Amino acid sequence: MHHTSAARVAGAYLCCLIVVLAASYPSSRSYELESKDDIMHHCRHFMEKHLGNGEPHPHSKGCKFVRQANVAEICHEFTEADRAKIELWKWVKVTRRCGNPLAVGHNCAGYVVQPPANRLM
Repeated sequence: MHHTSAARVAGAYLCCLIVVLAASYPSSRSYELESKDDIMHHCRHFMEKHLGNGEPHPHSKGCKFVRQANVAEICHEFTEADRAKIELWKWVKVTRRCGNPLAVGHNCAGYVVQPPANRLM
């Protein structure tokens, strides 16, 4: 009986440890939201309506965040407030300029990604 009791205690301890580790591990979703916020901050001058041109320097801090981000997932994370501030076609241009392009045809928050304008046929 003592052996069964010790096994139950060890099993309960292991379950608690797994729950604590799972709860404390940062999810990829929280990383993506952090990246979206960083991108919105560092790339705002390139994506804002009536301001940006979508052409950050490839070695800029903003491009660093864009290269590390799941850009397709960030499209799903754009809020109405974000979309009111930025031009989605400029976001697409930023992803291309920074070397982490969205796929042609991808629906990014209601904007369907078009092929680059300067593409040779």
